[in-house]
Amino acid sequence: MRTRRIRILSAALLALVLGVAGCSQPAPAPPRPDPATVDPGFVHGTDGGGIDRLAATVVSDVQAYWAATLPAVAGRPWHDLDGGFFSVDTTAGTGRPPPCSGGVANLEGNAYYCAAVDAVAWDRAALLPVLREHYGDAAVAVVLAHEIGHAVQQRSGVDVGGGTDAARIEAGADCYAGSFLRAAADGRTEHLRVSPDQLDGALHALIVFRDPIGTDASSGDAHGTSFDRITAFQDGYRDGPGRCGDLPAERAPTSGAPDGGNEPLQETITRTGAAAAEFFGEQVTAAGRSWTPPAVRAARECPADPVGYCAERDLIGFDPVRLEELHRDVGDQATATLLAARHALAALTALGRPVTGAAAGAEISCRTGAYTATEPDLSAGDLDEAIESLLVSDSVSRDADGGRTITGGERVAAFRTGLLQGPDHCG
Repeated sequence: MRTRRIRILSAALLALVLGVAGCSQPAPAPPRPDPATVDPGFVHGTDGGGIDRLAATVVSDVQAYWAATLPAVAGRPWHDLDGGFFSVDTTAGTGRPPPCSGGVANLEGNAYYCAAVDAVAWDRAALLPVLREHYGDAAVAVVLAHEIGHAVQQRSGVDVGGGTDAARIEAGADCYAGSFLRAAADGRTEHLRVSPDQLDGALHALIVFRDPIGTDASSGDAHGTSFDRITAFQDGYRDGPGRCGDLPAERAPTSGAPDGGNEPLQETITRTGAAAAEFFGEQVTAAGRSWTPPAVRAARECPADPVGYCAERDLIGFDPVRLEELHRDVGDQATATLLAARHALAALTALGRPVTGAAAGAEISCRTGAYTATEPDLSAGDLDEAIESLLVSDSVSRDADGGRTITGGERVAAFRTGLLQGPDHCG
């Protein structure tokens, strides 16, 4: 028997993500349902507090969504979870453990679906409050909707307690979570409401709980890479639950090479500057336009946050201190992604394409994805670093005026289009 678990983010990685996120614009206020909206009295072990009230609100809306949706998707009726829901205070260290758990401490930092008794359990002390504080209610919603997604799979005939392709099963649950969050965003749920900006919190939660590099996709705890998880979520969000039965259909163009660790910052700057200048130069000259590769250097005269493009100087300037922080904390591919994005903006300028507004931000992100697909020996770890940089900072998609016009989810979606389909699909 295999339970489905969400692993809590380590303290070191949490500090890393929050530190980088602090470089971007302030996060919007999370959606806060009235904590008295749904009484958590039906939750086993509840303390009746705000966290369990939020959880009860979410799972009530998720079950109502599937009651209305599953018959059309799977040709089967929905019935609420037979085993119910369990809330556990793992800091207490005592008490009766929930199903599929040998002890209270085993649930620390986790949420999971127990297929054996058709139940969902969560840690109300060390998981849900952390998610809510740092990423908002949408992050709590995506975790619980993911776990109920396994109940959807079980009702649809998927063996969620066995099999060998754990990552595929997890992708399906992420996809189902995306379809539910779309319903909440569209106002089709009774209690929960989320905005596009607030959905970024859900995506943050997914990448926080990505697999460590080198995880075997068939292992019992595999949940997928950042790219896998966000792709599945966005497929469900965009296309609805009918898309979720056979995932993942799209594979990232990674080489299978192991992650080689960080190369020195200056080597990344030099390598990316040359490769991006060649890649984008070919696009510009193929359109019959002239291309002069922009200079790349530390430059106070070109606003850098941490990397900027000044068309009047034909210069990509960077703040060496802040870029070094990003390079160290997220990885060399995050640095390469930001540098490539500024080359993409230079290319749009040379092509005479719009360079301000939401369309420009999306095209910059898309062309950056197209460039990334051409990088030799692109590893799954490299791609995770790129995805993280897209979500935690808006620097990639900033337009010629420094405008911040699209969300992290929109940046990732555009980047994925370029990565999988190439630059011809970017504008």
